[in-house]
Amino acid sequence: MWRDDPTIRILGCGNPLVGDDGVGIHVIERLNELHSELPDNVELIDAGVCGLDILNMLENAEKVIIIDAVKGAGNIGSIHRFGIEDIKGARSNSVLSIHETCLADVLCIAEHIQKMPEKLIIFAVEVEMTDEISLCLSHKMQAYVDEVIDLILDELRAMKAS
Repeated sequence: MWRDDPTIRILGCGNPLVGDDGVGIHVIERLNELHSELPDNVELIDAGVCGLDILNMLENAEKVIIIDAVKGAGNIGSIHRFGIEDIKGARSNSVLSIHETCLADVLCIAEHIQKMPEKLIIFAVEVEMTDEISLCLSHKMQAYVDEVIDLILDELRAMKAS
């Protein structure tokens, strides 16, 4: 369960059983190792394949950083930074289902039913291996986890300064 009073939540999304799709979870694990370097008001959450549960994870947070996998938006290892405004038009065209709800759909729902964090950033990492059972990231993706962490730490420094 998450704290009631964090000002910043970092959510790692994905399925760690399906290779690179778990990149968000691997980033959270690595950030946990760096916990002493993080501000006290930061909470790290393994959000898994949370679907609509992410609505609860957004509550009472002033700032949220989400890390998730994306496939087909660029070269493997590309890290895309999006704000809430960037993803408004990215909703899926599929019928809404608890098992197939994409992050953009969930954030669209959140905007309509609850107070959103004052700042929400998404780091979408272009991944390679998402169609076979594996607890490991591909070798290519392992090299990009530290890059994602550096971007998150930069974002935290910018949030602290603002």
